[in-house]
Amino acid sequence: MKRTYKINKTFILMITAAMMLVSCEYGTTNEDPTRPSGDIVPVKAIMPIMQTQSHRNPIAGLGRLSGIVMQQWAGIDAQQLGYTSYVIDENDLNNFWNTGIYVGSMRDCIDIINRTSDTDGVNSRGVAKIYLAANLGLATNSWGDVPFSEAFLGEENLTPKYDSQESIYEKIFELLDQAVADLTATDPIGSIQGSLVTLSNAGWIKVAYALKARYYIQLSKRDPLASSKALAAIANAMGSNADQAQFNFENTNNGGNPIALFGTGRPNTMAIDPHFVTLMTGDPRYNLYIDSSGANDLFWDSGNSDLFWAQLDSPSLLMTYAEQKFIEAEALERTSGDGTAALIAGVTANMEYLGVAAADITAYTGGLALGGTLEADIETIIVEKYKAMYGNTPVEPWNDYRRTGYPAITPNVNGANGFNPSGVVPRRWLYPIDERVSNPDSYQAAISAQGGHLMDVYIWAYKN
Repeated sequence: MKRTYKINKTFILMITAAMMLVSCEYGTTNEDPTRPSGDIVPVKAIMPIMQTQSHRNPIAGLGRLSGIVMQQWAGIDAQQLGYTSYVIDENDLNNFWNTGIYVGSMRDCIDIINRTSDTDGVNSRGVAKIYLAANLGLATNSWGDVPFSEAFLGEENLTPKYDSQESIYEKIFELLDQAVADLTATDPIGSIQGSLVTLSNAGWIKVAYALKARYYIQLSKRDPLASSKALAAIANAMGSNADQAQFNFENTNNGGNPIALFGTGRPNTMAIDPHFVTLMTGDPRYNLYIDSSGANDLFWDSGNSDLFWAQLDSPSLLMTYAEQKFIEAEALERTSGDGTAALIAGVTANMEYLGVAAADITAYTGGLALGGTLEADIETIIVEKYKAMYGNTPVEPWNDYRRTGYPAITPNVNGANGFNPSGVVPRRWLYPIDERVSNPDSYQAAISAQGGHLMDVYIWAYKN
C-alpha cells in the first residue's frame, strides 16, 4: 500500500485541488499531489474536501457494483454488462480503495483529527471521527479484513498489516463514542470548521448514535445482543428526516451527484434491473426511481427531472432516518417486540423525503403488516428497506442480503466464473491489484486469515 503524501504549500493550490477532486469519482492514482496537506492548511479547508469525497464513495463505483449485484440496476452495455454476471476483478475497485478512501476521505479524516486537540477544534474532530467510522464501515463491508491501525503512518510503514474485521468493528464503535464526547465538549473556536453539512453539535451526535445502530445490526449473526445494542443507540439517535446529515451536490458537471454524472457520461450502459421494476410496480415511488418511457427502464434520463436520485444536484445522506427506523423495526422483532410502527415510520420517512403525496403514503402503509413468524417479519422489513435505500445507500441492501438472505434474489445464471466459482451473489469483493503488487505479504496474510478472497468467500460478519 503506497503511502506517499505530497505537500501543497499555498492556499490557492489547495482550493484548486478541491475543485479537481469533485470533478471525478475517485481519481486515478494513490499518490495524490493535489490533496491539501502541510501545516499551513486549516481544518476548514480540508473538511469540505473530506465530506465531498465521503459522500461520493457510497454512490460512485462501489455503489454501482452493490446496486447491480443486488438487482436494483443491471448492466446493458460495456463493463456494467460484465458486472451483472459478476465479472468483477481486482481492478474494479482499485481507485475506490486508493483515492476514494485510503488516500482520500479517510486520510483527510485522520489529517483533521491530527490537526485538532482536546480544546481547539475538538468539535470538528468529532465530525471527522463520524466520517472516518462511516468510511471504515464501507471498507470492511467490502473486504472484511482491511488495513487501519498501520494504514496512515506514511513512510514509517508502507506495507501496513490488515486488521481483522472484528477489530475494525470495535474501532468503528470507539470512533463513534469518541465523536460523541468531542461534540459534547466546549470548543473555543466556537463552531465546526468548514462543514458543508448544516447540523448542530446535537444533530451530529444523533447521527453518530444512528450509525452505531447500523453497525450493531450488521453484527446480528455474530453478537446475540446486537439488536438490544441497536435499540439502545436509537434511543439517542435521529428523531425525524430533519436530523439527517444531508450533503448537497452541485448542479454542475464538476460537482454533481455521481449517479447523474454516470448517466451523463455513460448513457445506455446501465438500466433498472427487471427484478426491481417488478418489485416497484404499483409503488408510489416508481416514477421517482424509474423512467419506463423508452425501450429500457432507465435510472437516469437527461430530460426527466422526476428521477429523484439521478439529478446533478440530488443530495447524499450519510445515513437516512428511514434506515434507522427499519433497523429499529428489525431489532424490535428480534427482541420479541412489535416492529410494525417502526416499519411504517421508515416507509413514511422515505416517501415523505422523496415528496410522495400524503394520500399515497397512507394507502401504501395501510397494507403493511407484521405479526407472522419472525422470519417472515424480517423478510417484510428488509424488502421494504431495500426499496427505500435505493439511490442513496446501495451498499446497505447488499449488507442486509448477506446477513439475512433478503430480499430473496436469484443469482445471475451466468454468475459462475474464476472470481466467483460458486456463482452466488457476491459475498465480498476481491482485494485491489495495487495491494497484491505493493503490499503482498500483508495481502496474502489477510487472504489466509479469511479462508480466501474470491467473491464467494464470506467475510467474518456475515458467516453462517
